[in-house]
Amino acid sequence: MDLPTIQSNLEGASERAVATVFTGTATFVTHGQVILNATSGSFTPNTRVTASIVELDANGVPFIGAARLTIHNVQPYQGGVRVWANIEWGSNLRVRVSYLWET
Repeated sequence: MDLPTIQSNLEGASERAVATVFTGTATFVTHGQVILNATSGSFTPNTRVTASIVELDANGVPFIGAARLTIHNVQPYQGGVRVWANIEWGSNLRVRVSYLWET
């Protein structure tokens, strides 16, 4: 496959102390394309945050099932973070979104 290369300059590259990195999780029961909202006073519009998603079994243990789970966009805001998720399944599944952020 021949894909185009898109170039950009890295902005704000700097070394940071590990003490400024935080983690957290939120559990949701849903399916389809949805916005998943998690609230926390730790977030501002300038927070750098990444998110991942995994399905949970009946005991709350993560596993890879038949459903495809994807995160498309992550939006921090004052007091929380929203992610656009796609849970490709015909009925509700229990999923956990894990967040890694730096303030």
